[in-house]
Amino acid sequence: MLAQICPNAELVADEGDFSVWYKPSGMLSQGSKWSDHCTINRWAETHIEPQRPAFIVNRLDRAARGLMLIAHSKSMARFLSNLFEQHAIYKAYVAKVQGIGIKEGACTLPIHDKQAVSHIHLLGTNTNNSLVKVEIETGRKHQIRIHLASLGHPIVGDRQRHQGPHTQDLALACSELAWIDANGIERQYRLPKQWLPSL
Repeated sequence: MLAQICPNAELVADEGDFSVWYKPSGMLSQGSKWSDHCTINRWAETHIEPQRPAFIVNRLDRAARGLMLIAHSKSMARFLSNLFEQHAIYKAYVAKVQGIGIKEGACTLPIHDKQAVSHIHLLGTNTNNSLVKVEIETGRKHQIRIHLASLGHPIVGDRQRHQGPHTQDLALACSELAWIDANGIERQYRLPKQWLPSL
């Protein structure tokens, strides 16, 4: 595992007691019992100045990319984790999907017999693909992948559901995070355009 070459994460915002990072495709959100060498929190610990402890708050699949929150104290980690559990953090994603003519609106297909809600907005199309923004109310495992595939528009690069070449990275990115902090101030972060999926 230590011989593995890790892709580079990028700092989006350093807010002192927490930071916002771009996690690239291929980087892990959390390590295993054997190693955390290629994880976003280890990267944050060793690349932020001044160095601070790093605690994972939200997770992205290894194949996905986008915004991740890193807390730098246990109290901030608890605060942000509680907001996620209470669905008090706004989360939006951008995905490039197969086909055109996707139906906009809410997808409420249950996942593993649990409620799951995704709101789909069309951003653009070309001959073969569509670009969509997905806002999620729930955070089921692979929710966006499953919901988009159920509509007949799997995400490009989804090796389980997309029929195209599997050499492409998963075209899914966490593009926006927003919440109200403990002082009543709105925090809002957007992924820079160069890291978003595009047509």
